[in-house]
Amino acid sequence: MADKKPGQAFFDTHLERIGAGEIDAMVDNDYTPDAVLITFFNGFDDEEPPMTVRGRDGIKAFFHKYMSVIGTIEVKKIDFTEDFDGTEGSIFFQAEFTCALGLMKVGDAWTMKDGKIAIHYGFWASEKPQK
Repeated sequence: MADKKPGQAFFDTHLERIGAGEIDAMVDNDYTPDAVLITFFNGFDDEEPPMTVRGRDGIKAFFHKYMSVIGTIEVKKIDFTEDFDGTEGSIFFQAEFTCALGLMKVGDAWTMKDGKIAIHYGFWASEKPQK
């Protein structure tokens, strides 16, 4: 089996940390200290998209809240591409998964700097869940 490209290896480790509930470790290892997350996630009752979150502490708070809302993720499909040399470049994916909110369709684009996510764009194509 061929070695994974740098972006695929980074992405796989990122997902493993999320799946294990290791949000703080994921953010500390995968994001630059001054990273920015811009997202259209629409599953929060107290915040409407779009949201811009800055810095590791803000991104940690966002992901803890996000995971408490969506719960367990069961990935149905992932489309992935990268232009990443292990240090600089970009990673892009779109996915379908089920979670506590139902079937979700999402996409993310990461601008990479020094081997970490510097800018994270999160696209959320699913309807706002009805309660």
